[in-house]
Amino acid sequence: MISHLMLQDLALVDRITLDFGPGLNVLTGETGAGKSVLVGALSLILGARAQSDVVRTGASEAIVEALFEGLEPPVIARLEELGVSAADGQLLVRRVVSKGGRGRVQLNGQLATVGMLAKVMRGVLDITSQHEHVSLLDPEAHLDALDAFGDLGPNRAEVEGLHGEVRALESKLADRLRDDTEKRLRMETLREAVLEIERATPKVGELEELQSEARRLRHQTDLTLGVQTAETALYSGEGAVVEVVGQVQRTLARLASLDDDLGPMVTTMDAVSAELDDLARGLARYQGRIDPDPARLEAVEDRLQVLKGLARKYGGDIANVLSAYAAMSDELGGLADVEAGSSDLAARLDGQRARLEAAAATLSEGRRGARRALADAIQRELVELSMKKSRVDFRLSPVHPIGPRGAETGELRISPNPGEPLRALRRIASGGEMSRLLLALKNVLADRSQASTYVFDEIDTGIGGAVAEVIGAKLRAVATGTQVIAVTHLPQVAAFADTHFQVEKATVGRRTVTAVTRLAPKEQVAELARMLGGLEITRATRSLAKEMRSRASRWSAIGEVAPVPRLQ
Repeated sequence: MISHLMLQDLALVDRITLDFGPGLNVLTGETGAGKSVLVGALSLILGARAQSDVVRTGASEAIVEALFEGLEPPVIARLEELGVSAADGQLLVRRVVSKGGRGRVQLNGQLATVGMLAKVMRGVLDITSQHEHVSLLDPEAHLDALDAFGDLGPNRAEVEGLHGEVRALESKLADRLRDDTEKRLRMETLREAVLEIERATPKVGELEELQSEARRLRHQTDLTLGVQTAETALYSGEGAVVEVVGQVQRTLARLASLDDDLGPMVTTMDAVSAELDDLARGLARYQGRIDPDPARLEAVEDRLQVLKGLARKYGGDIANVLSAYAAMSDELGGLADVEAGSSDLAARLDGQRARLEAAAATLSEGRRGARRALADAIQRELVELSMKKSRVDFRLSPVHPIGPRGAETGELRISPNPGEPLRALRRIASGGEMSRLLLALKNVLADRSQASTYVFDEIDTGIGGAVAEVIGAKLRAVATGTQVIAVTHLPQVAAFADTHFQVEKATVGRRTVTAVTRLAPKEQVAELARMLGGLEITRATRSLAKEMRSRASRWSAIGEVAPVPRLQ
């Protein structure tokens, strides 16, 4: 519950503090006194967006502080997730709104963001107003109310958890399939490259050999003529080198018989002659091997083109081509099981989807069983609130695919008057009907709500007389289990207050300020008389105010739930 609220330099507020009590806390005052400012301050504590124009004229910043006690375990858990200690079950929220638009948030003295504040405060305060309802007027929240009423929280949590797992697996499978697509493309590239090299079957040294052969084949004519000329000059032509050397050899042999010193020269000439003979025979053999073959040249050129292409692609020479072949073959082998991981994920996803469908079906069955009971309970409350002819229904509409909230959406519908069709809550025009319906919903869900404090901001608009008295009793009944803060213009409602605050607007110097006073019992009666009376408060008005307070006290007391008066 909220035990303390402090406002400073907010709108018309200079500085005020309110110490709330358990049960029903009521704020009353003239229109424009500043009651809405207090509700706005509570909205800021919930994490609502702040406008810089809420800062009081002449001030640089506005401050709102709220102290909460008896925090529920989920709230403490959320605080601990943010690293904020709340071991004593207390939380002090401080929010500063700057004139320049920047602001600060503190949770138990620790800096936080507005988003963190909103997350922490979820379920702590529930604000209901004639124009804004935090939870029950939003069709998306109607399923929350139905699940709470039907004690379907565990089923809902199971569906939410399974849905989250399914979404995670879907995302993971999508990523895997994208990866698999990339891997398949890589595999295709590798297969093409490996097959290209395998078809070519290159060998180390082959490129150099073929380049040499290609040169020879390209220049066969030059080689033939050149070798023929050389052989003729060396051996077979007139005056060939071999003939001249033979003559020199014979001359030296004859002379060596005359001088032994010429013997080595004769030996040398014999060797030269033999070498020339070998050279001549080699030229003859080479000349015999030369056979013009255009087809062979074409084949060699084609083969060179293949090998050079491989070399350009895979590293510059055949040795690098073969290394690249080995590496790509290994990589291709590692990618061969590319679809195995996707298949496993797809199977897991199918299994989780089946579990989600089963859990959603169980939740749907529970909702179908609870929706009529919820509608009947609300209808009974409306009977006590002078809406005897109203009809209430809860419509479930299937959705596909299953979402985190289950396999259907839900919406409360009402027909306030006989002959009128059932309509969505948001389409109800009458303010009084809206107020009573909101209160009926709150009362039905009071013992199932997670909120520790309800704030009702003038939800009794358009209501008066006996219905107003019943609303006061209903608010008191809700307040026996949950702290209630109600802003009202109706003395019939204010009479049920356990703690009563009067909000006034006063002039201090040349400035208008809002002041709040916690009323003592006698002051409560005086405020009720003011709310009842006109320009002049008479003894009869005071007597009626006292009687209203006495009647409210007899109907219920804090900690007890008395029967709510029924309208005849």
